[in-house]
Amino acid sequence: MSIEIIVAEDHPLILMGIQHLLMEHMPTAVVTATGDFNKALALLEKQQYNLLIMDINLPGGDKVGMISSVRMKQPKIPILVCSSYDEQLYALPFLKAGANGYISKTAMNEEFKQAIDSVINGKIYASPTVMEQVFGQLFNSKGNPDSIVDKLTDKELEVAKLLSKGLSTKAISEHIHLSSSSVSSYKAKIFDKLGVNNIIELTRYFELNG
Repeated sequence: MSIEIIVAEDHPLILMGIQHLLMEHMPTAVVTATGDFNKALALLEKQQYNLLIMDINLPGGDKVGMISSVRMKQPKIPILVCSSYDEQLYALPFLKAGANGYISKTAMNEEFKQAIDSVINGKIYASPTVMEQVFGQLFNSKGNPDSIVDKLTDKELEVAKLLSKGLSTKAISEHIHLSSSSVSSYKAKIFDKLGVNNIIELTRYFELNG
């Protein structure tokens, strides 16, 4: 019996690479490809598949929310997320949402094959870097490891929300009646506590964990 795999990827060159690796690793697999999330859902509604490999940023998709949408069509299908987005920011939210694995598009071919084997066999796959992050949060955090509320003080949370909305340090200082130097100090503490390096990463963190 052949393995039925659906690949949801909207970049032709990446899709070609994934298909090549799948054919090399599983010669008897039947691979169906689509570059649109809604089309992927339509396919999942019509036929049972043994594996879904999908990108994060798909036309018609809504990032983490895509996992629950897939589960509504096929509750038990193994889902391997394959993305170029920073795995230290995105892997845990997707795994928590119900994905079976998360692998970076920069991973080596053998790692990609290992990820496929893991999720098809009912295991969770994440890179050693992500697993280290998981264990670090388990042993060093209180409560929900990804909760911004648990990680930041009330004032830091207030500043973080304003930063994520695009306000400048000066605008924030005027808005909450603090000096610019105090806001800058809060900003540094926020970045350090959340493990982000810039406003873009902070905004993504809020989108996924807020």
